[in-house]
Amino acid sequence: MNLHFVDRLPVLGYREIDGRDLAFAWAWHTPCLRVTFTEGELRLLGQVVELDHCPRLVAAPDNLDWLRAADPERVLGVLEHAADLWGRKEHLFRTCEG
Repeated sequence: MNLHFVDRLPVLGYREIDGRDLAFAWAWHTPCLRVTFTEGELRLLGQVVELDHCPRLVAAPDNLDWLRAADPERVLGVLEHAADLWGRKEHLFRTCEG
């Protein structure tokens, strides 16, 4: 696996949710993943915080309409993928080649 970065943060994974591709990047030293769209003008979707306890999505104001359009499916998709990546982050970094 090669390490990729978004805004100087390491990307732990990608996921397509309802036709949009998202990147999940780790905000160093915090239980938080920054979620961005990989295409288009509105890049920041928000942050998934409190990954060690009860994950929740703090959405960027510019993308509330996209999140609410399929509520709660899009939010749950983001939260589930973030929690899965967070649980596997140690393994991801051990197998990283870049």
